Amino acid sequence: MNGSISRRSILAAGVAGSAAVLLGGSPATAAALVTQSEINSQPTYYEVNGAASSFRYEPGFYSRLETWHVNWRKWTPYHWTAPHKIYSYGAYVDKPGMHGEGRAFDLARMLITNRDTGATFTGFNARYDQWRSLTGDALRTARIRYWGTVASLHHHFRHVLSYLDDSEHHNHVHVDNAISGSGDSSFATSSTTQTYFVQAACQYIWGYSTGIDGDWGPQTQRDSSAALVRAGSDGVITTQSRWLAFCKASAQQAWALVP
Repeated sequence: MNGSISRRSILAAGVAGSAAVLLGGSPATAAALVTQSEINSQPTYYEVNGAASSFRYEPGFYSRLETWHVNWRKWTPYHWTAPHKIYSYGAYVDKPGMHGEGRAFDLARMLITNRDTGATFTGFNARYDQWRSLTGDALRTARIRYWGTVASLHHHFRHVLSYLDDSEHHNHVHVDNAISGSGDSSFATSSTTQTYFVQAACQYIWGYSTGIDGDWGPQTQRDSSAALVRAGSDGVITTQSRWLAFCKASAQQAWALVP
């Protein structure tokens, strides 16, 4: 596999298997962080013990998380409404890399309220370690909803690590803005992580027989371009506008399949 941003370099940028909550930190780092108990007014919880929890963030990164969640709510079905519960393994951790700067978040689950019934359901579950053993419709629903939310994250963040990247991410999705900063993401065919997502979206959301190996090739280009056409666009996803269109359309297509 090739990659101008290799998995090793991404992991070195601060990925943690289960980021601990809000510990330590130098005075300079601590002064630059904000403490929040919600994202876009939806409360956050610590996945390890289920407790309502506050996490610490670099303000610009927190703003990006809020922007993501605003659009996530716009793109999900009408009956997916507040209140939500957002479960995480953490944001700031006293360690090198993006977690150490408060610029990373490990998303585990989101529980959503059904507007029509008032019942709560799992709109996103990053616990691949739990749902990979499911079968039939239950597996299909969990997997499609997983990749739908991952698609929305890829729209907003350049680094989004899934269970396809390594076993460290079998219980959460890691996002950070090390490269994308305050803007939306862009795509590089040399990125193994992004190619994994494109291939998974093509197979699980768009219904193509795309191989999932992290290597960009003719089949991945053909199938992702076909998905773009179905979404009302055209061409190859190597331009930012087409990449963002692919991410948004993949998210919306996922939730149309399993609303």
